[in-house]
Amino acid sequence: MTGDPRLPGDDRGGPRQPDPDLAGQLAEALRGAGSPYPVLAEDDGWAGSGPAVVVSTRWSPALLSRLADRGTGAGGSVLPVRFDGGTALVGPLVGPDSATCLRCLEAARLAAPGGRTPHGDAELRLGGRPAPALLPVLAAVVRSALAEPQSAAARLWVVPPDGSVSAHPVAPVGVRCGGCLSRQPAAPPGTPLTGSGQPPADPLRLRRPNPATDLAGLRRALLEPRLGHVVQLHRHEGYGLPVTRAVVAGPAVTVAGFGRATTAAEADRLALFEAVERLAGYAPHGPAARQWASFAELGPEHAVDPAALGLPDLPSAHHIPYAPDVPTWWVPGWSPSRATPVAVPEHAAYWGDLGQRPSATFLSESSNGCGLGNSLEEAALHGLFEVIERDAFLMAWYARTPLVEVALPDELDVVGHLADNLDLLDYDLRLFDATTDLAVPAVVALAHHRMPAVGAPTAFFAAGAHLDPLSAIHSAVVELVVNLHEVRDTWQGDSARADRDRLLPMLDDAALVRQMDDHMMLHCLPEARPRYEFLLGAGRTRAWREVWPGLPRPVEDLAALFGALCADLHHRAGVEPVVVDQSIPELRQALGLHAAKVVVPGTLPMTFGHLNRRTRGLPRLLTVPAALGRLPGRPRYEDLALHPHPFP
Repeated sequence: MTGDPRLPGDDRGGPRQPDPDLAGQLAEALRGAGSPYPVLAEDDGWAGSGPAVVVSTRWSPALLSRLADRGTGAGGSVLPVRFDGGTALVGPLVGPDSATCLRCLEAARLAAPGGRTPHGDAELRLGGRPAPALLPVLAAVVRSALAEPQSAAARLWVVPPDGSVSAHPVAPVGVRCGGCLSRQPAAPPGTPLTGSGQPPADPLRLRRPNPATDLAGLRRALLEPRLGHVVQLHRHEGYGLPVTRAVVAGPAVTVAGFGRATTAAEADRLALFEAVERLAGYAPHGPAARQWASFAELGPEHAVDPAALGLPDLPSAHHIPYAPDVPTWWVPGWSPSRATPVAVPEHAAYWGDLGQRPSATFLSESSNGCGLGNSLEEAALHGLFEVIERDAFLMAWYARTPLVEVALPDELDVVGHLADNLDLLDYDLRLFDATTDLAVPAVVALAHHRMPAVGAPTAFFAAGAHLDPLSAIHSAVVELVVNLHEVRDTWQGDSARADRDRLLPMLDDAALVRQMDDHMMLHCLPEARPRYEFLLGAGRTRAWREVWPGLPRPVEDLAALFGALCADLHHRAGVEPVVVDQSIPELRQALGLHAAKVVVPGTLPMTFGHLNRRTRGLPRLLTVPAALGRLPGRPRYEDLALHPHPFP
């Protein structure tokens, strides 16, 4: 693929240089077949007065879109043929009744390889020409498209230099370019959570029924190597369970959803499901009602106080120090406990590259609190569980609080299987109750090598939180074991990722812990044991029903459950969840999937890269461990062991 922003003779605003000879050669190849459409170069004067095949050798997504607009506006039909290097792109056929946006189509195509191409730039200059031997193949594709106009309106044909041909379905409604987004209904100033009263299909997993999100439905809506939201599915074996990675198109960093399950098909489904969550939380996908303001201008009744989100402990070149009168971008959120709109800093609501100036951001955010569901309440509920899980983990880690050990439950066969799997590798699987004042069961899982040695990773951690303790345990153990197998393979190979000479200095210089992976890999070293030794002498192991008596309780309505949980958190712990609707409009319409980010001021945020750590201004870190009886008294902030966390 080419993307030269200054092709010769094609400067921004300058003259274009289509290749009339190429159009003539293609016309000659089609003439013998009696093609009903003339074949024109882009500068041959075609203005939509009749049907045409229009050939472009130098073009941009915006020029392509304007070409189609001329056709649809004047009642003609156009079949665009353009070239990206030596690859020919044919279609889709655009006519008066077409709903296809060619700018959105090109944004999707350019996003498929990942962030290497500026797919959001409508003026990106592209071009190329085919080898002469490709013309007969290209002519055959054009003839086929013209012979079936209804099918051609929903297909993009790709003809690479080797002469192979592939057809790719095109989404009928565009939502990936600024023009289409501007025609979407404006976002309200906060999405109220009203609920439908529908009970969950599975009271333990807390998911509503949705036949559209079975594996076939998700594959059909998401997976397409040239134009899809998900461009690849990778299956991994030997990890104790089937594992699938679903690679998301577009972001500048590699983004993927992961599925871990007892069958490969369910792992595929869960990976696709999580891929939507990742995509939705990366950046806005609709015309959000953004506003540029300071917290002082908005006021505490109408906006989340950025200081209550936890500000960076250490200075960073990527952010500026927060002050109430410093402006930033805000997006609408909703407070269920107060039933009112509440604005949230955009860089706290989305974790990806928002294209903002560094001066607009006060902190670095992760995907913590992002959830996906078959309603907005369901998505928010699962996002809230994630916030609670990570808050509990970080509170135990930073305050070094001993935790009650929980026996492995007999009720979960998969946990027993994975514990046996770890035992064969000389690891002990241990579970700990990390539940905080938020009163939602939270579990820390630890796999610890019985014979620590340089030749094997020593310790792995994971966590889970859920109103059903067994669901929290299941989530933590599955993630733990899969991560262990993946890192163990790396550890035994010759990889810079597991290089002791790279990792050991991080024990003395926390600033060297820069990436998400560093947090986990550092604690694979046997020398890191003193950091987590506070967990290892837990004493008597208790059954899960003894630790969480009376749970889980039956659930009849997810919306009512979420509302009651938010009210309880506000009353019990003084924290107020705020929900940002991150739903992708086309996937909400096609699959009934909603996405949400739950922001809970006052909780400990999960960050990656030690310089992004955020613990200042969060008094629960100092008060809750002592209130729960895990510490003899309230610690001073200066006494906390703020080492890099080991969360994966």
